[in-house]
Amino acid sequence: MHMLYNDDPEEMLKMICTVKKHILNGGPTRLPFTIPPLVFSALRLVRQLEGQDGEVVGEELPTSPKKIFQLLTQIIEILSSVPFPELALRLYLQCAEAANDCDLESTAYEFFTQAFVLYEEEIADSKAQVTAIHLMIGALQKMNVFGIENRDTLTHKATGYSAKLLKKPDQCRAVYACSHLFWVDDQGGIKDGERVLLCLKRALRIANAAQQMTNVTRGSSGPVTLFVEILNKYLYYFEKGNPHVTNTAIQGLVELIRNELESDSTTRTSDPFFSSTLRYIQFQKQKGGAMGEKFASIKV
Repeated sequence: MHMLYNDDPEEMLKMICTVKKHILNGGPTRLPFTIPPLVFSALRLVRQLEGQDGEVVGEELPTSPKKIFQLLTQIIEILSSVPFPELALRLYLQCAEAANDCDLESTAYEFFTQAFVLYEEEIADSKAQVTAIHLMIGALQKMNVFGIENRDTLTHKATGYSAKLLKKPDQCRAVYACSHLFWVDDQGGIKDGERVLLCLKRALRIANAAQQMTNVTRGSSGPVTLFVEILNKYLYYFEKGNPHVTNTAIQGLVELIRNELESDSTTRTSDPFFSSTLRYIQFQKQKGGAMGEKFASIKV
């Protein structure tokens, strides 16, 4: 399957369609192994068309990215009905990224919509949901084809799903991962510092709730890992120049973690991850220059 190739795009598409007819007779046992390489062969053809003269081939020609994406939708729908929803979701996201590279906004949006529908209706296992939501967040972060309205709709969906995961730690990690949807370092990328801060504050509230639940069940505070992970996100955006993430907020989070460690009588009062983070802050303070001045007021 991976050896399928022809320099002529039209002939290549005919080969893909012919192979499709044969593999669909393979049944549910074989489809999870035969459909993915066929999908990637089609995506390779899309890249080939995209690279011709630096332009995407028009829809009026016999072989165009839009027509290939229509074929891919049909192929992946078969896989999701077998059912192998997690694999189908991954393939939808791969197609969305390819559509993004071809500057086909409506096509990329449709692939994301299909991925979200699969997530809602077919993926019930909590661990599979965690993996799926992080895949969707990561793919959405790389998208630059969407207009404001479509991007807002998809990011709203992703943040909503993140906050509804079964376990509080999973909720927290997915919510702070969503902050990257509002701050993209690429040139011309979105930089919405206020919404980044909202994600981080929401993650902090979830981490607090998780800590309180642990306190009730164990009679003592649990690990501070979630708090330290959020602190590292604060430091990341602080360094990137997000004006809404201040040294005061970072200082408050450092003190919160210290208080949690001191109140936990069952463990040692130092956490390796937290200690490493404090060393990093100290290193930035000693670096000097503009970055040293930014970190100067943070006491560790």
